[in-house]
Amino acid sequence: MARNTLLIIIVTLFLLPEMAQAQRWKRFKQEVGMSLGASNFLGDLGGNSEGDGSRFGDLDLSNTRPVFGVWYKYRFHDRFAAKANLFYGRVYGTDENTPNVWRRNRNHTFRSPIIELSTQGEFYFFREKIGAAYRIKGVRGYGSTNIAGYVFGGIGVIFYDPHGKADDGSWVRLSDLNTEGQGLPGGPEDYSRFTLTFPIGFGFKYNFSREWGIAIEYGLRLTPSDYLDDSSTRYYDDDAIAAAYGELAREMSDRRLSDSRFEGNARRGNDERKDAYMFGTLSLTYRIRTATRSRIRF
Repeated sequence: MARNTLLIIIVTLFLLPEMAQAQRWKRFKQEVGMSLGASNFLGDLGGNSEGDGSRFGDLDLSNTRPVFGVWYKYRFHDRFAAKANLFYGRVYGTDENTPNVWRRNRNHTFRSPIIELSTQGEFYFFREKIGAAYRIKGVRGYGSTNIAGYVFGGIGVIFYDPHGKADDGSWVRLSDLNTEGQGLPGGPEDYSRFTLTFPIGFGFKYNFSREWGIAIEYGLRLTPSDYLDDSSTRYYDDDAIAAAYGELAREMSDRRLSDSRFEGNARRGNDERKDAYMFGTLSLTYRIRTATRSRIRF
């Protein structure tokens, strides 16, 4: 009897803190945050690669632009959470500095806002622990690990509005100019300035109190659109574009440095690989207490 009682006491001392920790996350199911960071564009314009190469060959750090946002997270399991994001950022690309000779000759520069509304699911491969009300030194399970790591994937919608840099240095809305012959015989269809986005990435979080923390997150955003930079298919006859849409449309449709006239349906973009962008953010986070504590405080 004494041996069984001692065994029960030992098991209780080891399991009770762990059981309490397993329930503490429920006190802070909801979390909000504000994010500030950087965006970058991965598409047809610019890039550091001499050839078409891989998607990340299009990364050019000099084209980095700011992004900020707010978000709400709901923790429905110790390892799983759902998060809703609202981001505003800008993306930019230019052929001026790329080592790719073909792209540099194309001579396009664009910028666009990105307004993203998205949701993502998160899996915590490394969980933070919700600290005890009182830390008891040397007692297993009563301390707190302040670092968490997670991966995520999701879906959303973005609004974008590409503008191109004209000869006089002004920025003009490109979707209004039908630069690839949209609406003309044999030309592509008009593109929408709304498209889906598929964020995937990872993040790490550090809690400096039970309510407050900071998080760093990287997310690649894949899209089914190839018109974030207004370049996708082939050059259209610039005389036909000028006749239908005006001289500014002609200027923005073909800006090649050499032989800028129409050349038999030459390639203007690469519609086989869709556009993407990335956000890297630093967030200030606040966990909302959603459940009252019991009288027994762990």
